[in-house]
Amino acid sequence: MRAHPPTDEILQLDRALLALRRFFVAPPSVPDAGKTVELSTVLVVDALATQGSRGEVTIGDVARALAVTPATASRLVDRAVTSGAVIRRPSASSRRSTALDLTEEGRALYERALSYRTGRLQALLTGWNAEDRAAFVRLLSRFAEAATES
Repeated sequence: MRAHPPTDEILQLDRALLALRRFFVAPPSVPDAGKTVELSTVLVVDALATQGSRGEVTIGDVARALAVTPATASRLVDRAVTSGAVIRRPSASSRRSTALDLTEEGRALYERALSYRTGRLQALLTGWNAEDRAAFVRLLSRFAEAATES
């Protein structure tokens, strides 16, 4: 079965998404408060901070949040533990499971990373009217949801 050639609109979207990659992909490590932090640690910290309100967070939860295998998530969590941003503790709900928590350092890293990202977004949207911003957020959120479902 041969796919139809892409329309100009689809080609423009492809170009735009490739250009946006630069917004999301940082160097493998980022300077933070005088020390270098791996991007993977920032991602793990973000996953823990955003899922922590639901109760215990496990390696499996991190794997699902980052769309990686449990083995990859385990390696990423190991790096975050080594950096001092995350601690492991026995799970209260399962003797065979390990729960993950942010340290004070991890919580502070999350806050700084979130502040940086949202500040950058605010700067990029300066000059957009409220209607355009709302439409952009609605449509991009819808697109992201469809992309993560597939």
